[in-house]
Amino acid sequence: MSGAVVAAGEQVGASLTAARAAEKNGQVAGGAGSGSAKAVPSGAAVWQFFDHETDYPDLCEQDLCERLGRALSFATVSHMDDAQTDWGAFDALQTWMRVAYPHVFSAGEAEVIGYSLLVTIPGSDASLRPMMLMGHQDVVSVVPGTEGDWGHDAFSGDVDDTYVWGRGAIDMKDQVTGILEAVEYALAHAWRLRRTIVLAFGQDEETNQFGAHALGQELERCGVELEFLVDEGDYRIVSSAEYGAPGFHLMHADLAEKGYADVILRASSAGGHSSNPFGGTSLGVLSQAIARICAIEWPVRLTPLSAALLRELAPAMTSGPLSELGIACAADVDERANEVARACLADPQLFPLVTTTCAPTMIEGGSASCNVMPQDMWANVNFRMLEGTTRADVLERCREAVADLGVTVELGPGSSEATHVGEPGGAGLAYVRAAAGRYFREPGEDGGRTPVRVVPSTVIGATDAANYERICPACIRFSAFVVDDDECARGVHGTDERITRRAYLQGIRFLLRLIDLACVQVDL
Repeated sequence: MSGAVVAAGEQVGASLTAARAAEKNGQVAGGAGSGSAKAVPSGAAVWQFFDHETDYPDLCEQDLCERLGRALSFATVSHMDDAQTDWGAFDALQTWMRVAYPHVFSAGEAEVIGYSLLVTIPGSDASLRPMMLMGHQDVVSVVPGTEGDWGHDAFSGDVDDTYVWGRGAIDMKDQVTGILEAVEYALAHAWRLRRTIVLAFGQDEETNQFGAHALGQELERCGVELEFLVDEGDYRIVSSAEYGAPGFHLMHADLAEKGYADVILRASSAGGHSSNPFGGTSLGVLSQAIARICAIEWPVRLTPLSAALLRELAPAMTSGPLSELGIACAADVDERANEVARACLADPQLFPLVTTTCAPTMIEGGSASCNVMPQDMWANVNFRMLEGTTRADVLERCREAVADLGVTVELGPGSSEATHVGEPGGAGLAYVRAAAGRYFREPGEDGGRTPVRVVPSTVIGATDAANYERICPACIRFSAFVVDDDECARGVHGTDERITRRAYLQGIRFLLRLIDLACVQVDL
């Protein structure tokens, strides 16, 4: 039945409005037809990659966007200290979800663990391992003092002709509500689901990830083994030139993530007047400790995923450190892996993929007066560990580096080990690539547009997906709710977060196609 819906959608190109018309050369490339040009609104250059926007023609854009706006209006801000979190906002969001998506909650078995939500919609074939679609309900707070900088209140959920506004519009209530919309549509249209769908929405991805950890433990306790999952990923479509291979574009399917550790350093001194700093100050000692830790050299190597990414791009590399090294084909990457890894250190895009990184991020306890020496101080150094380097390794080497300074060194909360993935492949990645290939294509004339490449990669940040690694061989971090680079840089955790209505609809189409391929058709 879902295939018939797609086919019907392809026949209604004439119903597209002028705002959906195909445009080129800095203007929008629309989905199924062409028409008069129209200027691209700010943050909407990504539209040029959209295709097949007439699929699922009975999707009501206004209703979908208004429901997203309503979800954004719930101030589900998580805090490192759970006591500061307004859990009532999470209760209210979930109460609203049950009303807004009745088919999901009538067909599925819902379980709330803490304030995290797990919904299982059974398929007809028990021999098929489930697919999980996931996200997090929580958002970050608005930076104090910047409230007046927002053109639309952070929790207004305002919807205008082009955008849906609010904290979480990109990161990542758009994907959470998009998942609910897609599953609701499939159930309302009586799609025959052969594969079970599990929905998992954590409560504190932005802080502690306790919610996703609890959901993962519950699924493991119940003996659930997933075929694959899809969590949030890179929100952008990027130029392949970032990797020295100009001429096309990429979407990342992050199949693994680096480890995460906060190392907390503490130093104390007697304080007093700055005119007699005999013995130094806690700030001086802490500064030495930070400098020594930043100077630690960590192993440099290609992980299997990074090697796979570079093998795919190597034939097109005409600039950058690998081109200068003479890497011209996939075999070169494997034969000269150590040289390739070292060369990557010189490139800002590739550097985090080949080594453990260290970034001092916080220092507290300094004096309030310029002539008074500080006493008790602490600092935070954030590590993102390459596969093969553990939290214990980080802690041990940091302690060794500052052993003679009298500084205490401990791990902060919320740390996690790097995930391991071998050669990329499997049904999950194939389904994601097939669905993305329909809706995201290189700009050009209708009928001759090639799909944007979906490449395997490693996320250098942290996501909830790692909490399911024990029960899932393919944890795919991929977002079809795409935004321009500047929107991502400005809006994610920043001011005036927003997503275009058109991008939100395209992300839902991707999810519908993914459900169709993986849970209805099953065989690619």
